[in-house]
Amino acid sequence: MPARPPGPLPFGPLPAGRHPYTPEQVAYHQRERLIAGLAATVAERGYAATTVRQVAAAAHVSRRVFYEHFESKEECFLAAFDAIVAHLRGLMRAAIGSGPGDWPGQVVAIVRTVLDFLAAEPDLARLILLESLSAGPALHDRYPQIIGEFAPFMARGRGERAGRAPAESADTALLGTVSSRLTRRIASEGAAGLPAELPALVEFLLTPYLGVERARELAAEAERERRASGGRG
Repeated sequence: MPARPPGPLPFGPLPAGRHPYTPEQVAYHQRERLIAGLAATVAERGYAATTVRQVAAAAHVSRRVFYEHFESKEECFLAAFDAIVAHLRGLMRAAIGSGPGDWPGQVVAIVRTVLDFLAAEPDLARLILLESLSAGPALHDRYPQIIGEFAPFMARGRGERAGRAPAESADTALLGTVSSRLTRRIASEGAAGLPAELPALVEFLLTPYLGVERARELAAEAERERRASGGRG
């Protein structure tokens, strides 16, 4: 992947004839447009019905340019998936850094951040949680990897309630269940209402580590803050 060059490029086709952009700039932005074009096309048509020709058209490039960057539709989808997940990682790190210093507060901040992002970007939410289910075997390996990344963070909660910590397997099981719940919600109702899931998910994730009473207190507090901010996280 070319390094990100300075200077913006238009989303549409480049001007005819000579232009001031370097080959590196053109290559970078072509790839970015293809990823954006795939996300938009998959949101409209679904992964199975999306074709390389449609992705190239949405990105305002030719099929030849598509194959200069990606070997297949699946590879382009993987690039889009990884880019979205990387962006989410950055948002979650920022949420942890600017939120409460204690572990339960960090869990609340992460859940709020994820729900708000998915609600604000419904096409991207559908891509990573719903359309990825039909995007081929390569995606099937991505979810265990992502869950595995965040399991150590959840494992920190075992020190919150001495002598009553959940089994180690609970760390990954809880995250997998949350992912499945969000996927079902998006499939049935779309992503717009996801911030309303905040108290339920906070209670679900914190109960094994803090106990029912404390988890419910924090979930209720998170919901009060969400409502006070206008219904968003």
